[in-house]
Amino acid sequence: MGAMTSGPIRIGAFALLAAVAGCASGDHTDRRPFDGPRSKSREGGVLVAPRPLAEAAPRTLGTLQPKAPVPARPAERRRPGFWGRPILVEDFSGRRLDSRAWAVYHSPDARVHPRTRHAVRVAGGALRISGGNFGGRDLSGGVASLIDQRYGRWQVRMRADRGGGYSAVALLWPERMGDPEHAEIDFAEIIDPARRTHGMFIHRGPDGATARRAVRADFTRWRTVTVDWLPGRVVIWLDGRRVWDYRGPLVPRRGRMGLALQNDVVCGPGSCRTGRTPREVTMHVDWVRIHRFPG
Repeated sequence: MGAMTSGPIRIGAFALLAAVAGCASGDHTDRRPFDGPRSKSREGGVLVAPRPLAEAAPRTLGTLQPKAPVPARPAERRRPGFWGRPILVEDFSGRRLDSRAWAVYHSPDARVHPRTRHAVRVAGGALRISGGNFGGRDLSGGVASLIDQRYGRWQVRMRADRGGGYSAVALLWPERMGDPEHAEIDFAEIIDPARRTHGMFIHRGPDGATARRAVRADFTRWRTVTVDWLPGRVVIWLDGRRVWDYRGPLVPRRGRMGLALQNDVVCGPGSCRTGRTPREVTMHVDWVRIHRFPG
């Protein structure tokens, strides 16, 4: 990724760009957008990862105990200008994604979380990532921002259709997984088929050590999720309310990370696709904002 401009990137006309995505390990926590580092080379107009990564050991979801949101401190609410102007303002107002800012996954043969570029579209002023039957197979989709940075703020306004078998996820993924560290921040993971639970996960280290939290929230309605990745701290907000302030040992500390938006094919206790699942289950994204860390 080259140097970022001083002003915000505003997305207008769009052009789809496929990105080769690889298989992940067998559970929700490995969101691997690519089977290798996020640094990518171009081959025939397709973004490809330069080399594969060894898969992490499988990890289990565990039981989430939803908690009440943590009210923001008055001092935090009084500092709206701390982050300054965003470096990316994406309103999905065009007809296609801008290939200068986004990559689209395409890994229909992946063993876990198979994805197709055909599941991603821009329509009605929103990004729509669908899960369903594509060519006789149960597939979904995802996109990745091409802006990677060390620390910052990422904001996503999103909602998800009800339906088992798919998990709407907004996360931060390293520019190069494992170089210099293994890390991942899932600041919105909506695996609950009813879309009533907001799951949050922080992973660090090759053994997949995980911190987690969940709160009750209806994600069939539009929600704004925000993650602030700071030195020694990760803060996650839901509709302007602070819901998790994590300062433990799993905060990523090295390297750069970028935003990924995914509607993953999943199957776990209570989350598999069934005969009651709609033919198509879509993750809707109204807008995205990315801010540079001002420190």
